[in-house]
Amino acid sequence: LGSCTGMETDQGSKRGNRKIVGVKYTPRGETEEQVLAADAVVVSAGPWSCAAEDWFQGAVQLPMEGVKSTSIVWARPEGENVDATALFCGEDDRFGTHLEVYPRPDGTIYICGIGGSDYISTEDLKAGAFLEDCNAKDARAKAAKSSFQQMSSLYRKYGELERVQACMRPCPPDARPYMGSVPGYEGAFLNAGHNCWGIAWAPACGKAISELVLDGESLSIDLTPFDPSRFTPAAKRGGRGRKKQGVDVGEQW
Repeated sequence: LGSCTGMETDQGSKRGNRKIVGVKYTPRGETEEQVLAADAVVVSAGPWSCAAEDWFQGAVQLPMEGVKSTSIVWARPEGENVDATALFCGEDDRFGTHLEVYPRPDGTIYICGIGGSDYISTEDLKAGAFLEDCNAKDARAKAAKSSFQQMSSLYRKYGELERVQACMRPCPPDARPYMGSVPGYEGAFLNAGHNCWGIAWAPACGKAISELVLDGESLSIDLTPFDPSRFTPAAKRGGRGRKKQGVDVGEQW
C-alpha cells in the first residue's frame, strides 16, 4: 500500500489524550500523503516497528536491534523420502555454522544458524534499512550448504538449493516483545519485537491483542511484562499536556 508517516488524531476522551482517527501514509510510488481512516491501529511491522516512536510524537520509546541472518531451503530430492527429524547442531568450526535443520511437510528442508549475521541499529531501522531488499550473504549460504552435505550423503550427491534468503529478526534490549497500548493514545497498540519466536507465538499474541483492542484488556495473557512504554521515561509517556512526575496534568498555557 505504502509507507506510514504518522497518525491522524483527534481529542481523546481524557484531557491530554489523543484519539486515533486515521493513519497517514504515502502510497507506493507517489509523494503526496494520504490518510486511511481508522479507529484502531496495531503496529506490527517487525524490526521496523521502532519507527512508531515518531508516529506517536515521542510518546513511547522503542529501542530495537535488527538481526539480519541468511538461511537456505533445500529442494526435495526427486523420488526420495525426507526424514522428518529436526536437528540442532553444535558449532562447526570448519564452516563457521551452528545449523538448525527443519524438515517441512512438503519435503523441503529449511536451514538457519548459518552465522555471519548483521546487527542493525534502531536509527538505521527507522530510516528503512533493508526494508525493501533484505539480501542474503552468498558466502554464508555456501558454508551452510557444505556443512550440511558433510552430514548427509543424499544431499551431498543429489541436493539442490531451492532458495537462498535472509530475514530480519526484531530484538528489543530485554528480549521481550512490545505488546500493549501506546500511552496517551486511544486506539493505538503495539505487537512487535518477538525475535525468532514470532511465528510460534502468533496465535497467543494475536488473541491477546485482539482482546485488548475489542474488550479493552487482555484476559488470556498478562501483558504487563511487555509494556511498550517500559523504556520510556515517565515524564515523556503519552499525551501532549504537561506532566508532573509522569502524571498527566493536561494542557496548560
